[in-house]
Amino acid sequence: MSLHVSDPYAHIVDKARWSHAHGRNVSHILAADVDAARLFCYGYRSQTIGAFHATRVAIEAEDKETGPYVDTCLYQARVVLEELEAKAVDPVVPDHRALISTLYAYDQWTNVVVEVLGKASARGTHPRLESIRNLFLQNIQKVTAGNGLYIARDLELPEQGSFVVPDLDISIAPIIYGDNHSWNAAFLAGNRPGVSVHRHHQGAEIHLGYSPVSGHTILGDSFSEVNEGYAMPIPPMTDHGFFNTSGHDHVVPFVFGSTKLAGWGVFFDVEPRPGELVKRKEQPLESEAMNHSVFLEREIAKMKTGKGFSRQVLVPAHRAGSEAIGGLELALTRAGRDLEIPSDHYRIVSIQSGKARIRIGEAEAEVGAHDHFGIPADMECTLTPRGEEPVVFLDAMLLPVNKSELDPLENLVSTRSRA
Repeated sequence: MSLHVSDPYAHIVDKARWSHAHGRNVSHILAADVDAARLFCYGYRSQTIGAFHATRVAIEAEDKETGPYVDTCLYQARVVLEELEAKAVDPVVPDHRALISTLYAYDQWTNVVVEVLGKASARGTHPRLESIRNLFLQNIQKVTAGNGLYIARDLELPEQGSFVVPDLDISIAPIIYGDNHSWNAAFLAGNRPGVSVHRHHQGAEIHLGYSPVSGHTILGDSFSEVNEGYAMPIPPMTDHGFFNTSGHDHVVPFVFGSTKLAGWGVFFDVEPRPGELVKRKEQPLESEAMNHSVFLEREIAKMKTGKGFSRQVLVPAHRAGSEAIGGLELALTRAGRDLEIPSDHYRIVSIQSGKARIRIGEAEAEVGAHDHFGIPADMECTLTPRGEEPVVFLDAMLLPVNKSELDPLENLVSTRSRA
């Protein structure tokens, strides 16, 4: 079983190979090729903590008494997977380098992993290796077998595609990764209390809750009881967590962003903080103490009842960020009719209702509720609604934050933990 690729993918990768074979000649690379390469690169980037990291961890668990030949294969796979993980901090530039450098490296290195895992599993001495290889192929082929538009569903989190956060012991699956921010899902088992209280030194978050949910969402010295969907902005150096009282498994989607750490910095910029020992005061969700969090599902329901185009910023960038790392903006939009979505920054879109056809560059795809996709900076997405149900979507961007915007927050001691 080899890596399956689509015609659009094969077409631009062949151009990259030709370029490398002819002294990095780029005269044949068109603007459309660069656009397609950028889309495929971001599809690969969304596998950073999932397929790349999780596969490496799975290999390390099997790498015991494998013998010289298999040991060499697994060592090579681990080294290359580490390089694929590290690639996520490199910029995806809007010129020929996106094709002949970034995408070419992703293609070459993933094929090396497939090849050496195939050689190792062919020995038959470690049956689990074949499963590891097949799961890696399944995850990567969601990128290579497509047309560049990587669509991720939050109801279909992949096997061998999650990350256990050190010191918090929760599983996180990446959904979409942009330049400096990411949309993820944290899995909370029903027999566990939830997300331990922690904070990030150089990262900001927005926690998203969807029904059915029951628990306490924690921010600084305060908490709110939540029994419906919410969006909570979390600045850096702010204690936060979630106490799950539902008794059943629960998934907490969240957005993480930082210009200093890139979209996946959440996984190592974590400091566990006192939880049960801190006396926190219950506050209304929308209060100043809870950083003016939002009843998310109420806002989505209201947006569905309207007509025509409408866009509402639910979380302004200064509420979840700082001047040093930028801020996360979360907005809610009703498409109305055909909609052009431009942006100077990478935008992650989460469809909440309705069906639509989207087009970015020359790539098109059908999307519906629970689908997520990314729009690279300086590329425009055309969204065409399909059907009677209104198309409503959330989108998140990491934007610059001015100090003047942060001044009102400096006195909100209750929302920030003391160092």
